[in-house]
Amino acid sequence: MYETLEGTVVHAQVANIHGAVFYDVVLQTPEGRRHLRFQDTFLNPPPREGEHLRLELILGNVNEVRRIAAP
Repeated sequence: MYETLEGTVVHAQVANIHGAVFYDVVLQTPEGRRHLRFQDTFLNPPPREGEHLRLELILGNVNEVRRIAAP
């Protein structure tokens, strides 16, 4: 299953898991809030509250993250 999410970052936090850096993000989408986790290799610098992101997911796993302009 392929899914595209667009929304505003409500909360972002860095998580270090076994030496790998991940971002825990709460994204406000038109359908509601989504909690997502993705590795730092997808987005640099880290996401910040208020930013707008587009995430591509495959089978529920983040495959791509891009910053986008505010709607």
